[in-house]
Amino acid sequence: MFQAKINQKNGYQFAEVSFDSIKRSKKVDPNKTPSKPYLEIADPDVFYRAIFENNPDTVFFLNPEGIIVMPNKGFTEILGYSEDEIAFISIEEIIYISELPFFKVSFNEALTGNVKHFDTVFIQKGGISVQIDLTLIPAKFNGQVIGVSGIAKDVTERKKSEELNKYLAYNDSLTDLPNRRFFHEKLENELIISKTLQQKFAIMYLDLDRFKYINDTLGHFVGDKLLIQISKRLKICLGERNLLARLGGDEFSVLIPDLKSADQVIDLAKTIIESLEDPFFIEGYQLFITTSIGISIYPTDGEDIHTLLKNADSALYKSKESGKSNYHIYTSSMNIQTYKTFSLESGLRNAIELNQFEFYYQPKVCSRTNQIVGVEALIRWNHPEWGLLSPDEFIPLAEEIGLIAEIGKWVKYQACSQNKAWQDAGLPAIPISINISPLRFLEKNLVKNIISVLEETKLDPEYLEIEITETSVLENEKVVLSTLDELKSIGVRISLDDFGTGYSSLSYLKLFKGRINALKIDRSFIKDLSEKDPDGSNFITKTIIELAQHLKMNVVAEGVENTEQLQILKHYNCETIQGYLFSKPVPADEFAVLLGKGKIEVSGNHAHDTKNQFEDKREYFRINLDFPLSASMTLIRIYGRKVELGKTNVLIEDIGLGGLRFLSDIRLSVHRDIILEFETEILGETIKMYGSVVWMNEIKAGIYQYGLEFLVEENERLNLAKLLNKFAILLRKNPLVPNCNFAKVDRYQFFRNK
Repeated sequence: MFQAKINQKNGYQFAEVSFDSIKRSKKVDPNKTPSKPYLEIADPDVFYRAIFENNPDTVFFLNPEGIIVMPNKGFTEILGYSEDEIAFISIEEIIYISELPFFKVSFNEALTGNVKHFDTVFIQKGGISVQIDLTLIPAKFNGQVIGVSGIAKDVTERKKSEELNKYLAYNDSLTDLPNRRFFHEKLENELIISKTLQQKFAIMYLDLDRFKYINDTLGHFVGDKLLIQISKRLKICLGERNLLARLGGDEFSVLIPDLKSADQVIDLAKTIIESLEDPFFIEGYQLFITTSIGISIYPTDGEDIHTLLKNADSALYKSKESGKSNYHIYTSSMNIQTYKTFSLESGLRNAIELNQFEFYYQPKVCSRTNQIVGVEALIRWNHPEWGLLSPDEFIPLAEEIGLIAEIGKWVKYQACSQNKAWQDAGLPAIPISINISPLRFLEKNLVKNIISVLEETKLDPEYLEIEITETSVLENEKVVLSTLDELKSIGVRISLDDFGTGYSSLSYLKLFKGRINALKIDRSFIKDLSEKDPDGSNFITKTIIELAQHLKMNVVAEGVENTEQLQILKHYNCETIQGYLFSKPVPADEFAVLLGKGKIEVSGNHAHDTKNQFEDKREYFRINLDFPLSASMTLIRIYGRKVELGKTNVLIEDIGLGGLRFLSDIRLSVHRDIILEFETEILGETIKMYGSVVWMNEIKAGIYQYGLEFLVEENERLNLAKLLNKFAILLRKNPLVPNCNFAKVDRYQFFRNK
């Protein structure tokens, strides 16, 4: 128990404070500054003395005026003052100024007999602040409070740890952005504000296109640095008003408060997309990244946080379907493409295990002899619902979800293994080519992995050809050229794919000399070759061939479909031809038959046999439309299972009692167990038609033409016949019959404007 009293001795006053048997006295001369206090031990008790003097916590006694009368050793050690400096000064001199008001209140309450426990801040001699857990205990003598004893614990490190934990609880440690938890709490607050003030706000979900691909190829160190740079760029374009958060991985979210109009969020989405157009330079790599954005708006797209977030995520999927670097504002229904994307993503993870991938092989033919001189292996996914899918439909998705490395490994092994099997069967030895995407070509272990596959399959390196795009070389010239040199050194052939579609220049072509075996002219140049227009695509194609031959590169023309194109290419001395004119991509067993023959004879111009097969067998007349009808299409049944999806716009080019021909920017399966519904307006009457796709033709990049065969009862066919007969008669007089849903814009522009 603390005791204190004032004694008179030899004309001096002594302030005497005792703690049980420990007594500290200080001689006080009213005319002098007090000198060093000293200890008088009454009934020495080593145990209690040790507790007081050696306590690691600060223990001290204050008189009613707040003067430090008796500090222990811990007090001086924590604050850095000597005993002389700290004794008999006011406690307020070492309290942080902002903490003083609360301390004074607490001290006064302790003087009234109440124990007070609170956090405060002491100031060390050097001016450094110390976080303190402080307890003030009333000190009584004969029942009267004659001062306050204090026990102070240094909790600076604990406070720092708490602050760090708090920071990590609400912030992303990599980018310093707010995290998912912080974002959701802000959303809850914004929802309350917007409901109260009757205003709008918007949520954006951002997903970086192909980031997982970069991360898997170049490593997490490069991926992390890329995320940091992206975060900085996004913060700049979003400003202080909007909240940017990182949800995890390559996913970000944005809260746009007090939204005035949809145009505001659209402009911001465009700004974000534009901000990522410039490349990022990291660890010697020049990296390009784009983002897809999904948007939901309160209260239109939901009145609670869960619904708004779910709808923003749904809009993000639709954005990805529209292509990279795009945005989409939520609409209430999932369309066919969104449903297909969901379906493919879930199935892709098990496709290798279920042996759903397979190769189709397209021969490369000598233009002079028609001899097969090579083959390209083209991966296909035999999906149980959507049929045989081309790589354009699932490779970008595989890059997004981080499965491209696994698929790439399968591609290399399967191609080499199959080529060796043909050779072992006594078939002519020819090189087999596989495509490696730009980022995969930056993989540090690419050459090592290829060597491993060649050794495992026992295929000679000269019979493997790697096809890369020119873009992959131009974006990271130093790294890619080094890899090309390594591949050449082990005997692997290299061809430059899709030449002419990137940033081709003479200076870059000179870099390829000695590194590239073959140059493939993109099909976009081949399809426009014509003897009637030698100054158009012909001139460009001829120039590319001459340039490649000057650099001692072989030239491959891909996408050759008719004899006119073949004759022009032969005239320009193009050595190798690839295209439907000689053979479409075929399964391994069919290609083995072709390879066994050695030569492929040209049988005539390539025609879309499936399309002609159905059109030649029509039982009913068709109305060919000068202006197509705009219609909505949805999927209603797939393999006997009913689905409810939103609608997407298509164009009907002709229509009859047996079916119709239509255009769409969605790649659909040709299968009778996938049932579609169409709705349009003819002569003021809304009609619905049901059927399945029986043929498909890609007439332009991303634009598909389909033949639909109706599923209709005879009585319904009779009603349709009456309407179409009247429609056909009126069309003879006017190609734009009133009260019909005609599309008057260019049909390709129609899909660009969707």
